[in-house]
Amino acid sequence: MTNTNCSGTRSKVMVNWLEVQAIGTVALVATSAGAISYAALQLRHEREYRSVANLEKQLDFFQSEAFLVARRKLAVDRMDGDRLLPWNVEEPPVSVFEVLDFYEHLGLLVKKGHLHVYDVWHTFYEWAQPVYFDLRMLIEDADSPYIDHYLDLRRLMRGMDDIQRQHMKTQKGDHWKLWTPERILAHYKYEIEIGGRPRRTRR
Repeated sequence: MTNTNCSGTRSKVMVNWLEVQAIGTVALVATSAGAISYAALQLRHEREYRSVANLEKQLDFFQSEAFLVARRKLAVDRMDGDRLLPWNVEEPPVSVFEVLDFYEHLGLLVKKGHLHVYDVWHTFYEWAQPVYFDLRMLIEDADSPYIDHYLDLRRLMRGMDDIQRQHMKTQKGDHWKLWTPERILAHYKYEIEIGGRPRRTRR
């Protein structure tokens, strides 16, 4: 490339095509990085939207009349007036399975990334924990014939327990000790009395 200066003489301007190519490459990389970041942001928003939609779907089922009947049936089967009925892990009340299977399904959705464990804790923990503790032998006992059936539920409960301990700021405490037979019984009575309506919203 040539150029004419003010004195009328010509001078050559050398173009470093390697530098031009490098600048172009940097611009391309920057543009690509921006596009990738934008796509990642869009994907994250899409996942958040789907997670909320999935949570609402599970909550609708939880509050559906069919599942309310199942929850009431479990409460009735576990109570005898003002005491909890004894039960055998080999022959548990049939009503336990529909309720536990719902929580197992929540655990599967969390494992697959379709729900956030915090959202499940926020929405279902107060309902799931007393039932889980009451039926813990069926879910966790090594001799239980159902030990392999509730793997995702156990994982989910551990995750929600961690959140609960942080929320209570008593990480060294055993929050399971809170669930005495009297409190579990109160939970089942509450299920029957209110017909499964939400208790309150966490803050």
